Amino acid sequence: MRFPHVFTPLQVGSLTFRNRILAAPNMMCALDPDGSPTDYMVSYYEEKARGGAAQVTIGDTAVEERGFTTPRHPILDKTTVQKWSEVVRAIHQHGAVASLELNHGGRAANLAMTGIQPVGPVFEEKANGTTVSAARSDQLHELAAAYANTASLAKLTGYDMVLLHGAHGWLLDQFLSPLFNRRTDDYGGSLENRARFPLMVIDAVRSAVGPKFPIEYRVGLELIPGGLELPELLAFCEMIQDKVDLIHISAGLDPDPNFAVKTHPTMFLPHMVNVQTAEAVKQVVTRCPVAVVGSITTPEEAEEVLAAGKADAVAMVRSLIADPHLPEKARLGKPETIRPCLRCLDCLTGLQTKTQMACAVNPRAGHEFRLDRSEQPLKRQKTVLIAGGGPSGMQAAITAASRGHRVILAEASDALGGLLKFTEFDTLKSELRRLKDYLVRQVLASGAQIRLNTKVTPELVAQLQPDALLIAAGSNPIVPPLPGIDLARHATTAYTALSSLGRTVAVMGGGLVGCETALFLAKTGRDVTIIEMQSQVAPDANWMHRTGMLQAFAETPNLQVRTGLRCTAVTSQGVEAQDQSGQDVCIPAESVIYAFGQRSVPVLELLSLPVPEVRMIGDCRQVGKTNGAIFDGYHAAMDL
Repeated sequence: MRFPHVFTPLQVGSLTFRNRILAAPNMMCALDPDGSPTDYMVSYYEEKARGGAAQVTIGDTAVEERGFTTPRHPILDKTTVQKWSEVVRAIHQHGAVASLELNHGGRAANLAMTGIQPVGPVFEEKANGTTVSAARSDQLHELAAAYANTASLAKLTGYDMVLLHGAHGWLLDQFLSPLFNRRTDDYGGSLENRARFPLMVIDAVRSAVGPKFPIEYRVGLELIPGGLELPELLAFCEMIQDKVDLIHISAGLDPDPNFAVKTHPTMFLPHMVNVQTAEAVKQVVTRCPVAVVGSITTPEEAEEVLAAGKADAVAMVRSLIADPHLPEKARLGKPETIRPCLRCLDCLTGLQTKTQMACAVNPRAGHEFRLDRSEQPLKRQKTVLIAGGGPSGMQAAITAASRGHRVILAEASDALGGLLKFTEFDTLKSELRRLKDYLVRQVLASGAQIRLNTKVTPELVAQLQPDALLIAAGSNPIVPPLPGIDLARHATTAYTALSSLGRTVAVMGGGLVGCETALFLAKTGRDVTIIEMQSQVAPDANWMHRTGMLQAFAETPNLQVRTGLRCTAVTSQGVEAQDQSGQDVCIPAESVIYAFGQRSVPVLELLSLPVPEVRMIGDCRQVGKTNGAIFDGYHAAMDL
């Protein structure tokens, strides 16, 4: 077995976990208006259990109406127990432990949604105009009873355990935190007093569920000046180790965008960010196991953490969205078949802004119910010709071959990868490089015939006579008609020309490509200036990725951003531009790079070829990000 520590069973109270990989809670993906799960949600969580996770946690459930933070935080009550029990049954069906996360927004509850004044440790008037009342002693007992009642209902529903959310700036953490809890009574001041309410909740839940029903408690450093720091976190973990059955280590503050990207680490942060904290907790907690979450994305990383004794279990969220079968693939010794997570946070921000689950690399995530029922059995094997070996073409080839079609993938260049080839050189794009390598491995193993240095022409089509043609011709950089543009180079070509770039570099275009190229070049020690016509850079990026990127910018002093400038010319001295008042501005640079977006490759000739089924996919259909390319390739192949 390649990962012996990962697949050693773990005893958690009265439960035996079949391995050490836990599917940590994420925001609810599909709820009915009454707060009960839809068939989509049942299938979503069932897929995680089927994929081999030892524990699948549903998250997160508000324990009372005042605790709502988003419409995706339901309340478990007697009217919805029956529907939630179907989620539990689906998880149990595949041998996994079912857990429910219990939470309360406290001072961060959504007044516009609840219509009830939020309650927190202290009275405060927030910047958005919301007034938070300080919880009275009798209200704290009522809140503890709400946690206990919800835990009882979870047990009745069939859940095997509950997770008390005591981190990320929610109610239990607000009382423990010296930053948020400024009370002067028995519930504030010293750590013992600040811990009084969280301990009251644990005791109330234990009394309600009994001694043999496991309780997990999530804690974490807040990573904000004045917030909860390691010595007090360790002391609190010592207090609760005899009261709970598993301590779960996380970090950050969800209600604050600048610290939410610490809770959900972006690609700009290291992997395994909370392992050092978990290791410290393990030194003082000896009577219950410790789990850790936070950018542990591969079975290799999980094995490293567990083998070193830094935690007893690892929890994953995004990696099990990207590939819910990660644990089973690892158990079978096939980690190379695991679809990698990009840490792009399209999943979480998609739920927040588009009200639906969306994974950049897994088109099925959150949509398993519909896709399983819409998939048609293969009626006839077809010969499928795919024009282009970028991410969309490779995904189409993988999917079509898995369905039983004869696939020929023609790539005009000498290597697969398309626009992702640059990831071979960008050290900040390790996740995207892993995706490119995964797609290449999978298409090579699929049985598809790969023809490199081959352009799809009318002659090739006449020779092969395919039943279907999927056109994945991609896109080309937009080259602006600026004087001297021939002195500049496109962003994706900069990686192979580092030795000729010089010390100072100007990057024209502040979209994601320009920004991330600039950051990479700055990390090589060059002085880099981003020039953008709009008032901000990367406005179209999802907010969490953009926030993480801007934090990386702030930590890179040799990277400068100049907005509100319209580039007018490239010279041997740098870039000429005009500001919004029409004044000329010169940005000196030894090298100039441009990133003004992409334009679809024209494919009219291919569209008119005499093939029974023809379809454009990826950038040649609509220029977008990797997620759109993967989505197009998958669904086009499923429709064959």
